[in-house]
Order: sequence, then structure tokens, then C-alpha cells
Amino acid sequence: MSAVSCTPQGSHHESREPAYFQSLVSQANGLYYHPFLREEPGSPEAQSYALRILAETGGKPKVTVGATTAAALRSDALKTSALWGRYWLVPLREAGVSAVLGRGDAEDVEKLRTGRGWYADPALGEKSDEGRLGATWAALEVEAATGTLAQLPGADKAITADWLGRLAEGRPQLDEAAVLARCLYLLGRSVPDSLTSVAPPDTSRFTERPDNERAALLEDTYNYVLLQESAGKKPHVDQKTWQQVLSHNVGSLDYDQLYSLVHILRATGSSKGEFSAVTRRLEQQRMQDGTVRDPSSYLGTPDASLFVQQLRSVAGWPVRDKRLLAAVEEQANSQDAPRDGAARLNLAALKYSAGGEPLSRQEAALCQDPSTVPTTITADNVLAWQREAWDCAESGVPIPVPSVTRWSVDDLERAQAAATLVVGLHQAGQEDRTPGWLTADALRRWATDPGPRASVYDRALIVRAYLLLGGHADDSMVRHLASQFRAHRGCPGLPGLYRPDDEPGCDLKTTWAVWELDKALGRKLGTLPS
Repeated sequence: MSAVSCTPQGSHHESREPAYFQSLVSQANGLYYHPFLREEPGSPEAQSYALRILAETGGKPKVTVGATTAAALRSDALKTSALWGRYWLVPLREAGVSAVLGRGDAEDVEKLRTGRGWYADPALGEKSDEGRLGATWAALEVEAATGTLAQLPGADKAITADWLGRLAEGRPQLDEAAVLARCLYLLGRSVPDSLTSVAPPDTSRFTERPDNERAALLEDTYNYVLLQESAGKKPHVDQKTWQQVLSHNVGSLDYDQLYSLVHILRATGSSKGEFSAVTRRLEQQRMQDGTVRDPSSYLGTPDASLFVQQLRSVAGWPVRDKRLLAAVEEQANSQDAPRDGAARLNLAALKYSAGGEPLSRQEAALCQDPSTVPTTITADNVLAWQREAWDCAESGVPIPVPSVTRWSVDDLERAQAAATLVVGLHQAGQEDRTPGWLTADALRRWATDPGPRASVYDRALIVRAYLLLGGHADDSMVRHLASQFRAHRGCPGLPGLYRPDDEPGCDLKTTWAVWELDKALGRKLGTLPS
């Protein structure tokens, strides 16, 4: 959704919300997500599918992660499953990250083989044949990838093959038949005709079907292709339908679905040159070390969404947002809706901001509850107080006047806490309650030079508090701030947001602080959208 109209901001300046803001809408829940998530690699499972896709489409992807990242990916994978976790690591190993998977893993996998032929995954605890079959498939793939499957004793392979053969005689469903066939192929055994004699899934009138049926058809067709390939036969599917699916959904499918689709088309004769849009999408999501981001995993939060709403407000863009309101209401009505007061207040404030809905009596009561909005402020709880007080003020609900326990402003952290208090009292309309010990003189040295440890957020917030206390920013300070902020402007796909430090990710809270300060300085910093 792009912006609809321009809103005056108290002067001749007008601006229109940039389209890239909508790229921060989470595919998972429709709320806005924090943009620094874009600088984190996807899960081991996402890496696995993305690297497999690149290999299928003709690339030879290389990954050059350091030891720490490799260890983190391996740890995350094995926490999920001793077998499937290792299976996900196979493409990373093939892309050059040898540390994630080795012969020791094959030995650990072999310890999970039972005397009756199948492998048991302790993480899944599956006692059904379906669960045992999935675990066995993952185990055989890991052993094949590490070169140890060929070295297994013939008797052990025979026991597994016999168990698979018995399952094959029981008229398995298509997905189980595909796994059976792949396992038999890995063991060097022939696939019985009783498995391969199934007809390909019917894709007629594909576009008229609901989304869940189309997703199921994609999965069924992938399983059919895997089954026929494992038996050494050419799959017969409606290639034209799947080419259309690819052309319409190349940017929106999750990596696992995209892999299934690419595999189907490769198996049925599509050339590597027909996947340029797929390759382009994945290469755009690759980081410098070759790992991939996974946008489908970016979880939107009320916190990030509230900052987007604040940025809209500061810039003079419309804040009413029906799409966001629907996402918030779905979140508030879900089974895992937050129970604690602060999180409930966040959701209520967001509903008010996006839809103009007044807080309910119970929600408004949270603004009077000391366990949600502290009534005694210290350097340790001022940040929590400021956020909740802000939520109440933005929702039109007053809060009790707090008492403040004095602290000395003798280091950066305490100066930042003092600035947070000043800005929070301003947001709550309680500037006249600023304690007498908190003056512009107390913050002047931090506003002038907060030191090398200060983030961009620290600098912007402290100077804004200094101005609110009656301080003055001379031309030298303004030039220095403008230079600092300019050096931290923009990140991939988000040219107008700001980075808090020298890391590559942008931050909504930092951007809000910078824009608010620029507004207070009459746009002298040149950071506000124009």
C-alpha cells in the first residue's frame, strides 16, 4: 500500500510516505517488523532450501561464514532435530562450510539406527511408521552427503531395505510413497512398480482453486516427481501450469515451496535460463558471507508498528491504517495474545493509532496501574515508564504524576536515562513536573559531546532533552549533528531511515529520535522527509 495523500505539517513542507515503508510489513502476521532483522541470516532450514534452489537453477553458491556463525547455524539446526537438522546443513557443507557437518555427524546419525531398520529421531518422538520413515529419509541423506552410506555393512542396509519394502506393500499415500522411493534409491535398491503406477496430480482449473488446495497440489506434484525420479522414470506433469505458477509467485513463495516448484520444472525439462527471476530474488537476499535472509520469518511486533506510526506522525503522513488495524485486532484476539499489562497497553495504543478506537475501560485502567506505568521513577525503570506513559498519552488517557528518585548524571547511561525522563514528561504533557535537579546545564556536556560510545539514538535523544530544558543548539552543534546523522543514513532498500551505529541495519527508534530532533530544530538537520 502506498501513501494516499499529503498532509501539511504546520508549514509549507509536505511529504508523501515512501513506498518502501510497506516492505516492512511482516508476511507472518501483517504487523510492521524491525528492519535490523534484514541483517540476520535466515534459519538453517531457510539456508538449506535457498542454497538447493540456487544449485538447481545453475548456480554454484559459495558461503564463507566465520566459525561463530557456522557454530550458531549448526547449533540452531541440531536443537530442532538430530536428523532433519543435519539434513538442512548438507547444502551449507556443499557450499564450502565444512565445519557444519562432518564424518562425526554420520557416526552420530548411525547411532540412531534401530535394530529393526529404521532411524529414530529423539526430538520428534514419533512412534508411527510415517514419523520413522521421515527420520530414516533424513538419516540416509546425511550419510549419503558425507560419503558414509556406501561404507555401511550390507546387512544393515538390507534390514532397512526390507523394512521399507514391507511399508511399500501397504498401499502408502503419495507423500509416503515418494519418501519410500527416495530411500530405496539411496540404498541402491529398485523401486517397486506398485509405487510408481500412480497418476500425476490433476492440475486442471488450477487458478480457480483456493490457496490451500493449490499449496497441496504443489506438494503432491513434488512428491510425484520425487517418486518417479527415484525409480529412474520421467515424470509427466503439466509443465505449462507450473511455469505460470512460477511467473506469478516467484517473489512470494516461501523458500521450501519455491524449491518444490523449481525442482518440478527442472525435472520436467525447463532450462536453467528460465529461472532468472528466481536467481535474482535469491541473490538479492544473500548477505556478504553468502548466507540468505528469510523475509517470511520476519515477525512483526506492536513495538515496531508503533514506531512506524510515530514516524508517520512526525513526518505528517496519515496514520489511520485499516490493514494494520485488522492485523492488530487479529493479534489481540488470538490464543497467544499477551497477558501482561505493558504488552496489552501496546496493542491498545496501536489499535487507537491505526483505527481511532478509544481504549476500553480495562485498557484505560492500565494507565493507572503502577505495575504497568510505574509511579516512582528511577534510572533503572525510566525507559519502561516512558514507553507506557507514551502509549497512554498517544491514546488520550492521562497518567498519574510520577515521583522521581534523583540520580547523578555522571556517565552516558545516566545521562541517557535523564534525557528519557525529560522526553517522557514532555510526551505526557507533564513538563512542569520535571525535577529541579534536571537542568539544561546538567545535560550540556552530554549534548555537546556524549563520547564515542554514544549511539545515534543517544545523541539525538540527549540533544532533544537539552532543548526541551531550555538549552540552545548553536550552528556548530547543528553542523556536527547533521554530519553524524548523514554518515548513518540509509540501509539496503530503506534509504531514508537511520542506523544506530556502524552495523548495517536500520532502526525505527533511532530514526524517530533523529526526525523528532530535526523537527525541534526547524528542519536544520535535513533528516525529515520532504
